[in-house]
Amino acid sequence: MVSEPVTNINGTNVSNFDAYANVMQGKVLFNGHQSLPKVAWNQIKVLVISNKNEFDIERDMLVTETLPKLQQYFLTQGIYVYFIDWNLNWDFDSSKNPYHILRYMKEVQRTYEQSSGLFLLTFVGNKYGHIVLPIELSVMDFNNVKNSATDLGKDVKLLERWYLFDDKSSPSIYKLKDPDESFINLSARSLSTYDLNTRENLEWNEAYTHLVDLFLSVAHEKSNSKILHDIPLLSGVEMLFNFSTKLSSSGCMCVLRQFDGLTEKSKGNEFYIDLLPGGRLDKIRQEKLKRFRESLTNKLSSNDANEFKVEDNRTILNIPWKDNGDIQSNDSDYQRYLRTLNASIFLRIKSLHERFIDLTLSNHLKLSQQVLYNESLVHLTYYSKLLSTTCLGFEHFIEMNHSFKQWLALANTSEHYPYVIFGSRASGKTLLATKLVQYLLKTLGKTTQCIVRYLNFTSRSRYIAEAFSSICSQMSSLQHVSAQTDDQLNNRIEFYQTALKALSKSQKPLVLMIDGIEDITPQSQHISSTPIYQALLQLLPPKVYVILSVSRSVHSTSTCDVQIREMVDRIEKENCLIELPLTSEFIHLTDLTSYIKSELNAIQRNVSESVLQTISKSAYLQLDKQSQIFFLLRLALNETYLNYLSQERRKLDFTNLSLDDVLNAYIDYCEQRFGLKICSYIFNYISSSQAAISEIELLDILSCNNELFLEYFPRDLPKYLRFPPSLWIAIKHVLGPLLSEKCFDLKIMICWSHSFIRRHMKQKYLKRVEDIRIAHRDIANYFLEAFIESKPLIEMNRNVQIRGDNGRRFIVQQPLLYSETAYNYRRLGELWYQLMHSGDIDRLKEYTLCCFEYLLSKIHGLSIEQLLWEFDIICSNILDADVLLIQATLKTIANIVSEDPLLLGGELILRLKNIKSCYNEHIESLYVQAHEWCESCGTPVFVPLSSWLSTIPPMTVTILPCSDGAIKIAPTTFNQHVFCTTRQNEIAMYHIPSKKLVKKFTSHTALITSIRITYNNKYLISASIDRTVKLFNLNSGDLENTYNTNQDEILCMTVSHNNEHIVTGSRNRLIIVLRLETGEIEHSVEQHLDAVTAVALTQDDAVLVSASRDQTIKRWTFRGMQLLDIIDTIGSPVRFMVLSADDTFIITACDDTSVQVKSLVTGSDIHRLEGHSAEVTSLSLSQDSICCYVGCNNAHVYVYNFRSRLLLRALTHHQTSVSDLYVSADDCFLFSAAENAIHVLNVKQQFNGFPNDDLPSSTNPTTALSISREGDVAIAGSADGIVRLFNLIDGELTEQIVDHRAPVTQVALSHSYLFSLSGSKDTTVKVYDNEMGEIVTEFTAHSAPISHLRILEDNRKILSSDEQNYIKTWWANTGELIDSYNVPCKMLAVSPDGKYVVSGNGDNILKIWSLDDARVVRSIDHTEGKITCMAFRADSQYLITGGEDCSCKLWELSSGKLTQVLVEHEQSITAVAISEDGKHVLTGDKVGQAILWLFKDGTVVYKLLRHQTAIVSVSLTTDGTIAITASQDGLLSVWSTTTGTYIATFYFNHNLVKLNVSRSGARYAAILQNTSCVAMLSLFNISSNDASKIAQRHSQMFSDTLNTILPIKPKPLLYPKDANILTNSRHSSKTDQMVADTIQVG
Repeated sequence: MVSEPVTNINGTNVSNFDAYANVMQGKVLFNGHQSLPKVAWNQIKVLVISNKNEFDIERDMLVTETLPKLQQYFLTQGIYVYFIDWNLNWDFDSSKNPYHILRYMKEVQRTYEQSSGLFLLTFVGNKYGHIVLPIELSVMDFNNVKNSATDLGKDVKLLERWYLFDDKSSPSIYKLKDPDESFINLSARSLSTYDLNTRENLEWNEAYTHLVDLFLSVAHEKSNSKILHDIPLLSGVEMLFNFSTKLSSSGCMCVLRQFDGLTEKSKGNEFYIDLLPGGRLDKIRQEKLKRFRESLTNKLSSNDANEFKVEDNRTILNIPWKDNGDIQSNDSDYQRYLRTLNASIFLRIKSLHERFIDLTLSNHLKLSQQVLYNESLVHLTYYSKLLSTTCLGFEHFIEMNHSFKQWLALANTSEHYPYVIFGSRASGKTLLATKLVQYLLKTLGKTTQCIVRYLNFTSRSRYIAEAFSSICSQMSSLQHVSAQTDDQLNNRIEFYQTALKALSKSQKPLVLMIDGIEDITPQSQHISSTPIYQALLQLLPPKVYVILSVSRSVHSTSTCDVQIREMVDRIEKENCLIELPLTSEFIHLTDLTSYIKSELNAIQRNVSESVLQTISKSAYLQLDKQSQIFFLLRLALNETYLNYLSQERRKLDFTNLSLDDVLNAYIDYCEQRFGLKICSYIFNYISSSQAAISEIELLDILSCNNELFLEYFPRDLPKYLRFPPSLWIAIKHVLGPLLSEKCFDLKIMICWSHSFIRRHMKQKYLKRVEDIRIAHRDIANYFLEAFIESKPLIEMNRNVQIRGDNGRRFIVQQPLLYSETAYNYRRLGELWYQLMHSGDIDRLKEYTLCCFEYLLSKIHGLSIEQLLWEFDIICSNILDADVLLIQATLKTIANIVSEDPLLLGGELILRLKNIKSCYNEHIESLYVQAHEWCESCGTPVFVPLSSWLSTIPPMTVTILPCSDGAIKIAPTTFNQHVFCTTRQNEIAMYHIPSKKLVKKFTSHTALITSIRITYNNKYLISASIDRTVKLFNLNSGDLENTYNTNQDEILCMTVSHNNEHIVTGSRNRLIIVLRLETGEIEHSVEQHLDAVTAVALTQDDAVLVSASRDQTIKRWTFRGMQLLDIIDTIGSPVRFMVLSADDTFIITACDDTSVQVKSLVTGSDIHRLEGHSAEVTSLSLSQDSICCYVGCNNAHVYVYNFRSRLLLRALTHHQTSVSDLYVSADDCFLFSAAENAIHVLNVKQQFNGFPNDDLPSSTNPTTALSISREGDVAIAGSADGIVRLFNLIDGELTEQIVDHRAPVTQVALSHSYLFSLSGSKDTTVKVYDNEMGEIVTEFTAHSAPISHLRILEDNRKILSSDEQNYIKTWWANTGELIDSYNVPCKMLAVSPDGKYVVSGNGDNILKIWSLDDARVVRSIDHTEGKITCMAFRADSQYLITGGEDCSCKLWELSSGKLTQVLVEHEQSITAVAISEDGKHVLTGDKVGQAILWLFKDGTVVYKLLRHQTAIVSVSLTTDGTIAITASQDGLLSVWSTTTGTYIATFYFNHNLVKLNVSRSGARYAAILQNTSCVAMLSLFNISSNDASKIAQRHSQMFSDTLNTILPIKPKPLLYPKDANILTNSRHSSKTDQMVADTIQVG
């Protein structure tokens, strides 16, 4: 435990600092396993033990009251709480089987290791309970018991039957047969085995009762002779309690309930007191109970130092017994007792956890240190656990492997390479790497520092990049290593190399072990991970010992970087590697024999020496043959496999034994014990988790599976629908080494111990797509909290209808956020994966990919890189236009949101605003969610009101290689698969996203000319020149029918929309209509004069259209096949024909390369599509009836708007002739086939139906911009002379008001929005009355382009200037000239009160002159360089100027007196502003530095350092609490003038020309370089009074990469409906004190 703080070092006390350093530097490994601190797991797992049936009411209360309240309380901290009640829904009394008790002891050990706080809750009442039979008896004890029992007249046949002599043990013993092995159906529960299960349970209960009676009788009668002095004969409850208190007494709680007045004569007492047959009191058990209760005090306080007092872990409750024996029902005393008990347990668990956490070192660290400490400690804990495992051949390897010895010697003095362990999966790499670390630590001494990482073992070591980052962070805490600088945080590799050199120089050895580096990097991250691999494989300085294990040979990896391959080659040449497994060169037969013997002894399996030698020799012969021999040994030398062999009456023999054989044995044994359906569900959920699943998650998901309950409880369903924990423990025990553990978010997860086991399980249990989807759907529903409140269970065949509260499953909630400071990383990690594999694309988008809060949580809580990697995986599994759009958008903004995740909302709004309506509702929903978040997030964020950027995903989605060719294609309805015909006359089915060949359909004997999928997706239909039509069932993949109705080659085919008919056209001029289901010919028509090349049906199946090489098109009534008309104006044989989806047009492609558009209704010619000259090879139309895609033999696809004849684009992605085209039903994708490939193109935004009006344009850029004083209206003029008005509240264009003959140069808005002004290069100024909606005045007195426009303070007069230096004032309403001045006015400004004008020629001099009389007040200047900018104070008393001399000068306006010079900038000043309250000055310069000054004395308040290019604009809000700066590169920043910290930012993603800001700082309008769009923004959640608080919150969120406050508000957790007992218990100090004392109820 950690001592109290002494002195602080950077927030960490000194005593804790040493303990922290010991873990971070690996020093703790030198003190042995016991010195390793316990991990503060984010889970509280409590094993609940009690006598069966004695505490049913109390245990019900735990399920319905205590557990929901505990889960709700701890879930806000991200902590799982769950009870493992060994009696819950478990009919078998585990105390009756001592092997179950051993199993539970292992579970207690695991629970102690994995629970933070309480791990055992024991109920002890008036009943002692069932005695646990001894498993082993010495020969002497057995004979003594047998003889004594015989003397007492007891039948010893059962003793002789159940205790078998084991002469292979040393010494020989008598051992109890495991009842589970003798009664195969004892644990199995299903309708088919129910009677067998019942019968076997009765048989064992009789045997157990007889054996216990025999042992107790002997012990009681012969107690003085000490016959059974070594056999405790304790109850199961006492045995488990004793075992638990030896682990930690502080983690055990005991509830002692005493019924006062309960005797053997009391009614209804059979469950509450020990009775003998006939109702007599069992005095032997009652005496044991008395001793047990008396011993509790010592056992609860005997072990742990600094633990609680005994009162803290014991609760005594006395209750009067009611004469009627029905005290549980509506009894006030009992209900009061339950309330007290409930509060006692809740508060005990709560206080124990708080105490545990308080004594944990990580609780006294900063958050970033906490995360790193826990990560390091978890890996060290796993390291220590592995050390207890035998590594066969290791000692000989150390002695005999000269390359390792040479490496070790070289590493001590010279540069060297890492030592690399290569091997296949399960070849022993992890264990060997661990043992090598232990050896190095012993060899190098206690000055050695050590870092170990088992990749993919924790959530922060799943990918090489984040694991490497974690290693570097840990290295910064090592001795002689400097802390990481900000630059090194961005360049981990540089820091890693620097740190290694520093450690080498210090002569302090470092051991770094990374296990499984090649096993964890996704293909999509391979390129970015390559530099890390290179860094890990590079030459190392002396005293640095790096051990790497690699899961697969990089030599054979096609994607492996060339440099990495070369580095591995060098390592191999230097002999710095070993290939596993270790062979017979290092493993001697004697060592293998000893290992096998020890493993058998560990599971109490004894064999003779000859049998042992036989087994060992058979295993030894496999050493050099089996790459996974060590894992095979581990599986085979396990109780489960040996029980299976015994059951099958086979002997253990490793000859020709394969892993598949052993895995199947485990599976068969498990199915026999627990039933196929139970096992399949459990296996499927484990297999279907992304990486692993926690125990409580698995139990919760199983508890929501109705099929499982109906299977396991074939007669009566349990009171509470919870999966029996004891059943899971039993199955887990049987699975044994097939399972392993991982750690995610400091929660223990279970998974298959190797990927090939997972693959084996999937191949066996998840063969059908439906089974896969069900498993993933169930897990997804769990993380979506679908059944938090209830899940109905209805089975009409059994007359079962459970609804409402009776259907509660009492499962853990899985919100997106646990609290405002904690994400639910389990939901973030699993939900997308489960929804993706469930096949539910809509829910995948709704809850993850198009859910704003999910995306923000992922980016903020993990990283944008992690999110993009998941998108890559998703896009390799599903094809969806919405997903591709979001993926492309996130890739575009990755750099922006990685720096500041809060920008996500604004960036999505900007890019989706113009296109959202053209996509599915999920994109619109995402847009709305982003907007709503921006409004409610409570922190300032910019929200675009207009859009000048739209995301356009890459056109090429994927290319499917088709080695057998791709001739005709047909995608499925939802675009996930495509069928294509091949040169081998087969039909190949490909999964489009993954490019996998799924299946081949074979049956045709000649070229397939057409394939179609029926509209109900039931059949794939193909037609061929072999004259047949074939129907393939898409569900089964089988050929269902072949129709031989054609007498000649079939050239074309279509299917009716009602899925009832097939229509074919053939070379012999026939059109045949078939019944789809039967092949019966309904019509056969021959009216064409040449081959029929195309047939098509209208959408309502009313009209059939046929085309022929006879140069005609014929229209028929489909019902009756009556000819309607003939189109004979084509002029060339028709090759292809398609109908528009709106049944308006016929488009044909002919031999003469023409593509003709004709009316479907009248048959008249409309026009031809011209732009291609090559032979047409394929034709397709978009579903919106706008685009026509024409494929040609020149490898081009021409895209036309066939209504306007416009050629939109020529696609040149193919290299050979285009053989077929197909547009998806949703118009999102174009599938094009060529010789050996199918290209899938995303055409959603490329050609059809998207608005282009608002997209940026460089031809008519915006040239002038202004906003109203109130900040609600913007006016903009452009190079084409157009002036537009915008509503700056919502960004909508309200009016286009003026058309000038030349580019607009100036615009202005009057106060109160009465009129608008625009000046142009056409020399005119126009006045527009905003209320009347018309131009009221056109001022034409200028003879040169207008350069400045100002509306004077009285809102009636206008000041304008031109490029010839004429300034004119005139009346706005009439245009009448007032005055004219000819003064330099390249720079010009008018004071806010309209009295003074400041103007100049753009040099270093400005003149201040009075507007009333043109009197020059004074000339002002900057001595060096030009004056670049100026601004007035709001009261018109002062002017500030900035210049190229890097200074800013303050002038008194009325006198022109210089009052201050502000000198701090080092570059030319580009922008200046004075706050309206006159307190601050804000300036910006050419290199992006902004400075906030005090006006009164010129003191620098803050330097605002964020921009990298010239500041374009600076401004301050009305009250001066917020500063705004914007730079040329388009970066906009908002700052608090109180703290000097930035509180909001935005990237225009364009060069910024001009920015206008409203006085409140809430509205923004900008001119962007070379765009016609006006960029309009609103700053949400900005209140000047709260600026300092806003800055503080922003700082809290982004001062550390591990933030304490999250940008999303958590949703309220559901409160348990029936949880009334704990009302106000959390806040009741009286109750807290009370639970420690003896409580008298009643």
